[in-house]
Amino acid sequence: MSARFGTVVLTGATSGIGEATARRLAAMSHTLIILGVEPEPQVAGVIRGIDDAGGADVHYIAADFTRLQDVVDAARRIRSSAVSIDLLINDAAVPGAPARMITADGFERTLQVNALAPALFTRLLVPALAEGARIVNVGSSAHRIERFDFTDTDVDRDYSPITAYARAKLAMVTWSSLLAEEEAGSDTTVVSLCPGLNDTPLSASMTGGTGGPPSRGAAHVLFAASAEVPSGSYLEDDRVVAPSAEVLDPRNREQLARLYWHRLAPFVASSRAAR
Repeated sequence: MSARFGTVVLTGATSGIGEATARRLAAMSHTLIILGVEPEPQVAGVIRGIDDAGGADVHYIAADFTRLQDVVDAARRIRSSAVSIDLLINDAAVPGAPARMITADGFERTLQVNALAPALFTRLLVPALAEGARIVNVGSSAHRIERFDFTDTDVDRDYSPITAYARAKLAMVTWSSLLAEEEAGSDTTVVSLCPGLNDTPLSASMTGGTGGPPSRGAAHVLFAASAEVPSGSYLEDDRVVAPSAEVLDPRNREQLARLYWHRLAPFVASSRAAR
């Protein structure tokens, strides 16, 4: 199969939908940079399987998104390689933990991994995007079941795994829309999507493992990677649909932008200082 993409960066590539997506992309790209939380020796078999799935030049970077400095370091490694990124897919995610967890950075774990870390990673890689690049953010229709509570961003009150996960995905879908607005003056396209319910380690921990195979979710991700849709679109079942009213509320959007700036600006600044 001839390559459809030049350089692709994919997070969450060592299991579930991310791994299935990586295997497809190995036959659709020239260079495939995959990220996972595990040390490379621990996922050597997964990496080898992705490498064997196609002709792409596959590179692995270990980064733990519960540590935002890991995100900074991973972005720096990618930028130092002087690549020009054609497609960035933010797929890394964790389920809501059985009990509330706070990261070393001081944030609720689900929110940090599923929303804050992808935003930081993307912000640091924007200067490396190629002309006509696309950013695909893997959200979830679960964002529809929650509302923002900016008085309790880290779910200190009434924590539940579903609440934490749904609020994090609500933040992800909203941020994706805000990012599209930021990039409106460029030729970068930003798309978010729900990959559907798939039988992955993440869904197994929250729903008992129901749903289709990860390859089905990967197909939705890859559709979003090339579909002719407006920047800022949100997709479900490969169709552009309106996200929840919470995503579109101007007050929510303003408060989320302020929250992201407050929490992520120090890491953006440290990345610049280290150059």
